Amino acid sequence: MKVFSKRKRNQRNQYSVVHLANSTREIALNPIPPGSAGGNIDHYYHFIFDLLLPLSLIIRKTPSDVIFLLQETGILTPILLKLFGSRVRIQHNFETIPEEKMVDLMGLNPLKTSIQHFPYHYLKELICDKYCIVPTNAPNKILLIERAPPDPYYLDVSKSKGSGSSRRSIRNHKELEECIRSKIAPGYEFHNLQLENMPFEEQVRYFDSAVAVIGQHGAGLANIIWMPQQSIVIEFGFQSKKHFKKLSASLKHQYFLFDYKESHIEVNCETFTSWLSKNRTTRHVFSKQP
Repeated sequence: MKVFSKRKRNQRNQYSVVHLANSTREIALNPIPPGSAGGNIDHYYHFIFDLLLPLSLIIRKTPSDVIFLLQETGILTPILLKLFGSRVRIQHNFETIPEEKMVDLMGLNPLKTSIQHFPYHYLKELICDKYCIVPTNAPNKILLIERAPPDPYYLDVSKSKGSGSSRRSIRNHKELEECIRSKIAPGYEFHNLQLENMPFEEQVRYFDSAVAVIGQHGAGLANIIWMPQQSIVIEFGFQSKKHFKKLSASLKHQYFLFDYKESHIEVNCETFTSWLSKNRTTRHVFSKQP
């Protein structure tokens, strides 16, 4: 019943924005995370799910001459403008906007909402079109996410401080990387990625061509929405944080959690890579013999 009511609430929110677009050419949007999810829109995870995803659905349903006013989203603002072009305008001051032209835009954080695959698929199509990305039909990459130091913006400017390795890290990441690399089956490519240092479109390209991703709980795993269905998602995370478990279920990915109690961890590489080689789901891509 709770899932149903949240879905209805999101539908009503989108309907109210679409309805307002019939009577005005400019609408100021105030993105808000659903329920008690929290988060700031200028952080990658919330930028994707609480702004890009609902906004893409709204723009698809409204006349092409309706402009949506939004406040800046920090270093992610160029992505917003690239995707939606003239349909979006950055408004630094909302105080002068009449109240009747302002409306909340309810986010679609998968932790608090349950939606079908279509909205994710539509957003990916939009991104591929705007960035001239040709989706692969032969995914073969295995990705390991290495959390790097964050952009200074997230330490000095953002309301929610901290990101990347300042928030979580794998202390023996280099050892883990070497152990995983030694297990990659023939025909697959292994890539160790520092997403903090990678352009948005490059992240989409890597994940679009991936069959498996291994990473610590964090915004980088939001990129699993670009992966083909039935991809393998392995998270070093927390049993209490079900963001990517729920998202994987919606996307029909094969999800595994290695539960850790701390943010800065050390992985038992021998135990983990042995599991990769023996697990029924993962062994076909991690089957290389020494």
